Parts: sequence; C-alpha cells; structure tokens
Amino acid sequence: MTVQQLTVPLPGAGPAVLSLPQPLTCASLRQLEQALASTLEQVRCEMCGDTSVEPGVLEYTSWMQALHPARP
Repeated sequence: MTVQQLTVPLPGAGPAVLSLPQPLTCASLRQLEQALASTLEQVRCEMCGDTSVEPGVLEYTSWMQALHPARP
C-alpha cells in the first residue's frame, strides 16, 4: 500500500502532516474530512477549556454529519 502525505503549514508553528493511504476515494475523503473536523473541535475544546459545548452536543453533531454527509 502506498501512502501520500498531506502537509499543512501552521503559521508560528511546525507543519501538520497527515498520512493518507492509497487509493483514496471520494467517499473515504468525505469521511476523513468529517472525522478530522470532529476530532479537531474536541481537541480545541479540551485545550481552550471551552465548556460551552457539552459532550452530548458534540456527539449529536457528529451523528448528524454522518447521516447527512457533505456533498462535493
């Protein structure tokens, strides 16, 4: 299996690197996009002490994203 790396520059910090397995389909890319958004939101909330978003709200939001995937 070949792997493609996606490097995202972060101003004021080192780059973020994501390894993507190949072949990558449109559907799996959509799933990755939703998983990353959810995971990064959770990390941000934990790091920044954002208690305005309750865990149940985050979980419900992730369900809705899974039920209604983004269209290309």
